[in-house]
Amino acid sequence: MDVLNEWLQEWVLDLQSGRPGVETIKVYRRSIEQFLDWLSEAHRGVTEPAQVTDKMVKGWMRHLVDQNKADSTRRVRGIAVRKFFDYVVGEPDSGLYVNPAASLELPMPKAPPVPVVPDEILSKLLKSMNGATYVDRRDTVIIRMLLDTGLRRAELAGVNVDDVDLVHQQVLVLGKGGKKRLLPFGAKTALALRKYMRVRASRAAGPALPLLMSVRSNDTGGWRMTPGGVGEVLTRRCEQAGLDHLHPHQLRHTWAHDLLKSGAGESDVERLAGWSSPLMIRRYGAS
Repeated sequence: MDVLNEWLQEWVLDLQSGRPGVETIKVYRRSIEQFLDWLSEAHRGVTEPAQVTDKMVKGWMRHLVDQNKADSTRRVRGIAVRKFFDYVVGEPDSGLYVNPAASLELPMPKAPPVPVVPDEILSKLLKSMNGATYVDRRDTVIIRMLLDTGLRRAELAGVNVDDVDLVHQQVLVLGKGGKKRLLPFGAKTALALRKYMRVRASRAAGPALPLLMSVRSNDTGGWRMTPGGVGEVLTRRCEQAGLDHLHPHQLRHTWAHDLLKSGAGESDVERLAGWSSPLMIRRYGAS
């Protein structure tokens, strides 16, 4: 294996002279070292690059499967082997003219199911804010809007009073990339909004633009809640209700899950969520 190890050392130097980061080089190097260790045991007579065949590379990948290596790990190992032999083939004095890993099928890691929030948890959370105070009604609107529209917390914080149409039960949202979209919401959310708007009108900012107002002004004198403030509301409410911590994005996950489970088309959910790639809907749909 000394000759193959020499090629490995040369390849590492080539990587170091290029763009890959230190960690990437470490992963690639470790991958090839593991391959060469396996090769020295499984094919003792192989000492030159020209002796390595595609069957040997595929045999190593099967060995990784037998070791119960994750799809993501096997994919990285396969990429490293392919890149290594790409370099060797590119050197005219290597004696190797065809990359034995060129036809290697790389596994595609499966996205884990996105966690959704059970109905009983949501019910307990909402019941914990049944009061008629400004904070109770505002926090109820935050939770119901996140659940009923799938808004990102930054999008919710950016909603203005004029963006909300209580008659037609829809809200105009400014999403990523400056793209606008119109989202429907249900009767319970509309009712929560009406109750909130009544107590909101009595506060210092009155009919000011932001829908969601903090209980105190920020450093610039404004009253708009920040995205971080939306997250803090959920954290505080979970603690008060005796629940484990929930992240605002989990409510977005739950919204998408419920729509898909109810039979909504993937393209419709993708449009409502403001996603630009179908990869997200596949990930959310894994649950």
